[in-house]
Amino acid sequence: MKAKVQLWYSNHKNIINTTKFLFISIVLLIIVWFTDVNQMDVTVVFPELMLLSVEMSKSLLTTLAGVFLTVATFTFTTILTVMTTYSSSFTPRVVQRFINKPHVLSLIGIFIGGFFYSVLSLFILQDLPTDRRILAGTLGVFYAIAAMIAFMLFVQQVIRDIKGVNLIQDIYDEAKILIEQEADQRKKSQRFEEEKIGKSIRLYANATGYFYDINFEILLDLIKDLSCELVINKKIGEYISKGVYLADLNLTQKDLPEELNEDKAEFLSKIADCFLLNRIKNITRDYHHELTTLVEIALRAISPGINDPNTAIDCIGKISNLLGQLFSTRNKYIVVNTTEQAKIIYTSYTVEEELYLSFYQLIFYGKEDPSVAYAILEGLYLIYMIADDSAKTSVKEFFDYAYEIAFENMQTSFDRKHLQSIRDDFIENRDDQSDTTAVREK
Repeated sequence: MKAKVQLWYSNHKNIINTTKFLFISIVLLIIVWFTDVNQMDVTVVFPELMLLSVEMSKSLLTTLAGVFLTVATFTFTTILTVMTTYSSSFTPRVVQRFINKPHVLSLIGIFIGGFFYSVLSLFILQDLPTDRRILAGTLGVFYAIAAMIAFMLFVQQVIRDIKGVNLIQDIYDEAKILIEQEADQRKKSQRFEEEKIGKSIRLYANATGYFYDINFEILLDLIKDLSCELVINKKIGEYISKGVYLADLNLTQKDLPEELNEDKAEFLSKIADCFLLNRIKNITRDYHHELTTLVEIALRAISPGINDPNTAIDCIGKISNLLGQLFSTRNKYIVVNTTEQAKIIYTSYTVEEELYLSFYQLIFYGKEDPSVAYAILEGLYLIYMIADDSAKTSVKEFFDYAYEIAFENMQTSFDRKHLQSIRDDFIENRDDQSDTTAVREK
């Protein structure tokens, strides 16, 4: 149930952020109705000095309605400009990231809410005696001050986020949190021994979309009485078509219990329904989304139109650090949920797959740039130093693969000599325990 609620919220997040301040406006209008129309005494809360006359309130609210509408239009134009800048300078992937920030669409919602409050308050005040002092105008003033503070915070945030170094650091920080959680869960996970598996049953997708999440509550309830492990072979963020192989239900006995075996297809379909597929990716759990964003920013930076290798080098360094932390654990799977008899196991990418997915485009497009090629090899060296011993062989093989491609594409002997130096250092010092310990501690 929780996973489905999160899925619904993710799909409607933008409209919720935009319209939630309409509800605040409705609450304020209800307060105005009770205090100004029904003449409730508010001097206990607000001094009489802060209450405005009906004429002053009408004039103020009329002005605020126009201001809120104008600023909402200006804010929307600013957001579109920032989105265009992000898309052209970095990658279209960061556009949605910018929109999802709470201060962005919420600001438009603040001004829209203020517009509705101002206009509807005028309807409430139209028949009130002109000699009365009311609360509607005072609330409008407070709302306008709050809206202006929100606008200043928005401007400050936009100025900060438009700088590439800040954007890259924010993406890195978010990816680091997800990868630390992933590595910690991997370290704590233990599986059943393979020889205990009696029968393996394949599960297939019932729908099409991006693998968003798993409804663990229902899934555990379905398999709680089975002695089994459910091994999920698809990764969160992957696009899955209907009928595609999803997971294996590994039983310790020879077959399902008799009561389940009679309706085997229906039972397996119910399990498959617990895999939530969506039209958009789950960026809150998929560290690959952040890694891919860093890769795309690096690729855009080394493109001929921008030609900014230093930004690419910065991204490569951060990607390498993240992968090193990910490979610091021996396990490549997570035991997500368990009962006394059943386990749900989420398998992740192998070391070879992670390295290839993260670096193959960078190697292809940066192989002729000496600084980018050196940064890639330096990053792989760092990954080797941080990684667990079980991952070192794969990292070494990928280092040799990247070195061979880069070395063959260097145009001058000096560039080749520069690459040769880091390879020699890698061969001679890669297993230096003092260096490895120092890097891991940092």
